[in-house]
Amino acid sequence: MKIIVISLPSSQSRRVKVIEKLGSKNIDFEFLDAVDGRTGNHPYLKNYNEKAFLANRRRIADPGELGCYVSHLLAWEKCIHMDEAIVVLEDDFELTDSFDEGIQFVEQFLDRVSFIRLEPLESNFFVTSVRNHAFSLVKQLKIAMCATGYVITPKGAKALLKKGMEISFPIDLYLKYTIIHQQPIHALVPNIVYPTHVESTIGSNIRNHRKKGITLKINRFIRKWAYVLANTSTNLSNIFKTF
Repeated sequence: MKIIVISLPSSQSRRVKVIEKLGSKNIDFEFLDAVDGRTGNHPYLKNYNEKAFLANRRRIADPGELGCYVSHLLAWEKCIHMDEAIVVLEDDFELTDSFDEGIQFVEQFLDRVSFIRLEPLESNFFVTSVRNHAFSLVKQLKIAMCATGYVITPKGAKALLKKGMEISFPIDLYLKYTIIHQQPIHALVPNIVYPTHVESTIGSNIRNHRKKGITLKINRFIRKWAYVLANTSTNLSNIFKTF
């Protein structure tokens, strides 16, 4: 599979590290120039629905966070254009020694799945679809946040784009809410990618500044639990599917 690394063109130090990490393993890849939401120069940034985002998160979006969202949209469009599954990595990734073996394992099932997380689980609430001596492909019932590394197929990319062009959530929360896009989220166990948690280039200060107001707080509480309950129902229904 083609490996696409989302990275800001201006983040030269990160790009050097990516080249070192993948080059040392003789892994071919290409950079996808990330959108810098701080410049506001991509048309998809106009799809930001501040009212919905505020209701969902009790805060407005960070400009860099919007750029991150749009960058993943562009990766999905690339997947559709190539008409083949791709590996998408954000540039703060690390790979385990079993990365190649893990990719070979998941390649067997790309005609039956839409999206496979490659990074660590945050919950043991999952069911196993298939396993071999080294890996398991599981369906997550409680989906983790973060979008550092995943495999996406053209089918999955089309479905995610169809429902995800309006920016009402951070990208990882949109992926988490299967009730919206209706795509089962699989994961590879054990993980073959993990985030380094280096300082984010999309900004984090705004995430700690929730808007005050009892009405907004209650509204967000109701919306959150409505999504949680609907999401749980959707994920439980996937238990009875082979993939």
